[in-house]
Amino acid sequence: MEPIVAPVTALIPQAVGILRLSGERLSDLLRNLFPDLPETLEPRRVYRTHPVDQGLPLDECLLLYFQAPHSFTGEDVIEIHAHGNPHNIRRLLSLLHQSGIRPARPGEFSLRAYQNKKISLLKAESLHRMISAPSYADFQMAHQHYSEGLSHPLAKIQDQFLDILAMFYTLLDHPEGEEEDLSRLSLESLSHRLEELDQTLSSQLTLTRRTRRPFNGFSVLIAGFPNSGKSSLYNRILRDNRAIVSPLPGTTRDLLEGRLSFPFGDLVLLDSAGIRPSQDRIEQEGIRKTRKTLSHADCVLWVASPENPTPPEGLLRDSPTTSVLLLWNKADLTSPPAGSRYNHLVSARTRKGVDALVKRLKSLAETYYQSQRATSPLDSDRQVGTLKLFRKSLSQALFLLRSGQADLALSALEEGRKVLDDGVGSLPSSEIYDRVFKLFCLGK
Repeated sequence: MEPIVAPVTALIPQAVGILRLSGERLSDLLRNLFPDLPETLEPRRVYRTHPVDQGLPLDECLLLYFQAPHSFTGEDVIEIHAHGNPHNIRRLLSLLHQSGIRPARPGEFSLRAYQNKKISLLKAESLHRMISAPSYADFQMAHQHYSEGLSHPLAKIQDQFLDILAMFYTLLDHPEGEEEDLSRLSLESLSHRLEELDQTLSSQLTLTRRTRRPFNGFSVLIAGFPNSGKSSLYNRILRDNRAIVSPLPGTTRDLLEGRLSFPFGDLVLLDSAGIRPSQDRIEQEGIRKTRKTLSHADCVLWVASPENPTPPEGLLRDSPTTSVLLLWNKADLTSPPAGSRYNHLVSARTRKGVDALVKRLKSLAETYYQSQRATSPLDSDRQVGTLKLFRKSLSQALFLLRSGQADLALSALEEGRKVLDDGVGSLPSSEIYDRVFKLFCLGK
């Protein structure tokens, strides 16, 4: 296939930046840019090389060569390790493009590995989950699915179902007559096995629903009235100017997401639109998202200030599982009203109390990840949808079987088999990319 290239590492200042290439004639295409490479590259050997553009040296790099089919994609693969200045990496990418190596689409390396039968669709989705896992426990579950493909819940369900389907065909072909009672008993036994499989599906879907969250990690929503200092506090916690800060109310109109990573897992910090009556449609949509997220976040930081000292009544009355911390912001300017109860006094302007607040959030996140020992048995929403569709076919087959319509029940099970085949990857590659691999990160 045509050669492709993508950065494996982020385009930020760092010690080493890595470019990954895959396709045909890679060594020939690289010859002008890396003239000191030998005529024939040895597989799995590291070469020290010096890229050159119009006679001018560009960098000093390491180059690794993996020969087809013994590579991740099943094609010739080359990795270039260069100094990690983002301008340097972009320059190398540009020169590689000029050499006839086009930029890869997100997930295209994994797609080629799937097309060349190096990985299954289920392993590809497990790989994607490994990369984006918000905690080590979730990473471990995904790695188990990736390294032991047959242990994947969808693969186990398919294997169990095919055994039942084979038995169904045997029973329908069984000659009628003196063994009719035995045949009828076997169909009853078959119905029981389908019921057991249905219970397995129910358990998998229930566990997935309980363990999967709206945000990929322990989520903390910063909420409050306009101009209470939410965005300033958001920037202080992240130690970065992510959110626009303005004295004008209604500046923040959408959810902004930032992350703090700890050894036990990620803390997802969300800045939100201030809650107030508004005639602006865009701001109204932001406020609607804020109200919806109030009951979905794992923790809410309600930010009060001298302008709006009192939190709204009934805050999160419908979500008793969400922790609420009441913050008094602008503590460098004034104290909270006498008798009021606030969990933390902070100042987004001077950072007063911010470190103590971050320490509290870190403790809540660690407790969350320790208590969330169960992780989702499924790796993607697509897999969840597959099991839901398959369960419908199974339920229909059970109904028909109990009604004595064995032939129609078999037709329903065949529809279920097609759903499972789709779920584990038995469909055209073009559809695979549109539905799965375009969600992957660049370079994977």
